[in-house]
Amino acid sequence: MKRIIIGFFAYFALFAQGEETIDLYRALVPVPDQTSESRTQGIDDAFEKVLIKLTGNSKIMERPQLQLFLTEPKAFLDSVGFAELPDATRGLEVKFDRNSIDKLLRQSQLPVLPINRPKLLVWIVMDDIPLGRRFLNETMVQKNKIDQYSHQLLVAFDAAMKKRGIPYFMPSYDLQDQLSLSVNQAWSLRADMLDSASQRYAADGWFAIRFYVTSEGEIRGAWAYQHEGKRLMNDFRGEIVDALVQSTVDEIADNLLPAYTYIPQLENDQLLVAIDGISSFRQYQLAIKEFKKLELVDSLRLHSVSEDEMVVAVEIKGSADRLHAELLRSGWLKTKVSADNRSIGRLTYNWIEQ
Repeated sequence: MKRIIIGFFAYFALFAQGEETIDLYRALVPVPDQTSESRTQGIDDAFEKVLIKLTGNSKIMERPQLQLFLTEPKAFLDSVGFAELPDATRGLEVKFDRNSIDKLLRQSQLPVLPINRPKLLVWIVMDDIPLGRRFLNETMVQKNKIDQYSHQLLVAFDAAMKKRGIPYFMPSYDLQDQLSLSVNQAWSLRADMLDSASQRYAADGWFAIRFYVTSEGEIRGAWAYQHEGKRLMNDFRGEIVDALVQSTVDEIADNLLPAYTYIPQLENDQLLVAIDGISSFRQYQLAIKEFKKLELVDSLRLHSVSEDEMVVAVEIKGSADRLHAELLRSGWLKTKVSADNRSIGRLTYNWIEQ
């Protein structure tokens, strides 16, 4: 009960203060004691949390390219110290050096979720025997019009979104919302109805979650989202609220956030140039030969090859605009307009067969 009461005031304070700034390079993690072993494990845990926040991927530590550049997390430290967690347990507050972490992301060519993050609208629907189906939001918490279990779900959800560094807000459920979306339509995860009702909020994206508890105490539910014409949904079940909500948020975020990420440039004086249509070794040789003819190019190396696309890392004497003009002037490339998020932060072209 004490933990729930503490969580209530923490949750109320969050919305009373408004949207807070997320420190993407800092993490607060639980530790059992203040031994050197706990400190080392805490730094490792915090390092993973920071990389998850920065990349938008809960499984980022499994990426093989990260392992090529990864050293001890201690090498990336800025500051570290023991602190108290909101539930009065012991924690370790770790801040990592931004320049070192950013360099790691560039070297390993991992996706980056920009600091200007998408703000998501979240519809949450709860169903149980005593109270029936109902929308949940922070207004109910502020007005103390919420049952204990629903409040626990909201606290767990807020903690999970904070862990991922994702700003969000919930609908007001005013008369306009009630006319455009009934609780039964939301419970059915009607993507068309949810999308229509979400338009008034001008959010960057939305998703919906429904929860109910079985007579045996198991939590079951499902989630759905729609973004740029893509719809996705899945269900979940479990018994521990915090763990289940975190895993659900992770699954949603891992599917939704890649649309907002980009691949960083390798270095400040380097550019990634992607050429679509390179499907033979002869074309590859011709492309490299044409690059070497450009006086602007200091050096280049092959970065990656996949299907019929070649990506080269180019070091140049000048600006990206100048390189772009030179490549178009050469006559063997034309600008490619791509909706692929991997093209962000790089020059993209189509190969013109001579």
